[in-house]
Amino acid sequence: MDGRSPIAKMGDSEILQDNIHFESDEIEIQFEYTKFHKIEVTDLKIQLILIPDEYIESPVLEVFFENKEELNQFKIHFYTKRRENGFLDKFNHWLHTTNKAKIFAFFGAALVVSLGIFYYIANHSYIFVPTDADVKLGNSTKSLMESEFTICKDKKAESILSKSIQSLVTKDSKFTYNVKIISDSTPNAFAVSGGNIYILSGIFNNAKNSNELAGVLAHEIGHVERRHHVRNLLKAVSTAFLISIIVGPGLGDFDFIETLTEMGSTLLFLSYSRQFEEEADEFGVSLMANSGYHPKGMSAFFRSMLDYEKEMYGGILSQSEEEEKKEESETMTANNLIHFLSTHPPTEERIQAIQKLITENNYKGNRKFISDKDWKYLQNSCSAL
Repeated sequence: MDGRSPIAKMGDSEILQDNIHFESDEIEIQFEYTKFHKIEVTDLKIQLILIPDEYIESPVLEVFFENKEELNQFKIHFYTKRRENGFLDKFNHWLHTTNKAKIFAFFGAALVVSLGIFYYIANHSYIFVPTDADVKLGNSTKSLMESEFTICKDKKAESILSKSIQSLVTKDSKFTYNVKIISDSTPNAFAVSGGNIYILSGIFNNAKNSNELAGVLAHEIGHVERRHHVRNLLKAVSTAFLISIIVGPGLGDFDFIETLTEMGSTLLFLSYSRQFEEEADEFGVSLMANSGYHPKGMSAFFRSMLDYEKEMYGGILSQSEEEEKKEESETMTANNLIHFLSTHPPTEERIQAIQKLITENNYKGNRKFISDKDWKYLQNSCSAL
């Protein structure tokens, strides 16, 4: 070596206990294992690099092996001698001396824990997102919503609902609520991010009284207040990011993440997980009780909905009806979107959970959500087209 750049020398290398002995026609050197900066392995060749590249061009000792077994034995010996150098060498020693099944099990467990931590952070990071984001997301959804569906233009009906919902909304809410009616016979409702709530007109004829409607609205307010839309979006984006890391090039680029982010600003992310449905139920039950309405209105409406679903879809479809249903499912029409976006069908388990909350907390209430006169008006307005 001339002090600046390495000069290639061919010779014989002997693997000794504490060092590598190199001998050529002109030179004889002993290299201690602990003195090397790092090693690089290619096929049956190992390059032992002496000095970090940022200092000078490093001399490199190249050792060729006859088979993989010899090469692996050398690596084990090399890392065994270096394991006191620091964490990285300790890790490399563990990696090369531990049973492969145990290594896979370790990394599998580490991956599961990492994913758990990742999703925990993703699920709770929404607290750092300002509520303005909810409003902007809702506004972008609102324009699409109202272009797809037939919005009832009955101002008096809207006024009745807007006035009534204010009795449910807490004073410290960061959102402004607006209620609109969609002309559709389906008895349901859904909220979009930021406080816009849409009621399907079929609800007025299927709900037995206005307190059942209060239960539906309290549930939808729960989705908005618990910020489920933004949380869904964060889940989708974080999942896309995780996929991009795992899959790598191709699927794993930021165009893919941007695509999912754009999708998140549309209606497709208004479908909720079971966890979010339960959160909205619990929030809504508490909201009703604190506003003076008996929360049994929520469980009563969900019971009616359960009966409605059984009546509508419980029968056996004829073959021609099945074919017709299949054809309809192939195209996402406004009706398909309504069923997709509406509150998830209630289950017996959810109804029992609501009743349990009422019993355990001794929730009561005797206020009427909408007067009999106004409720009758709603039942006769905005009929489904």
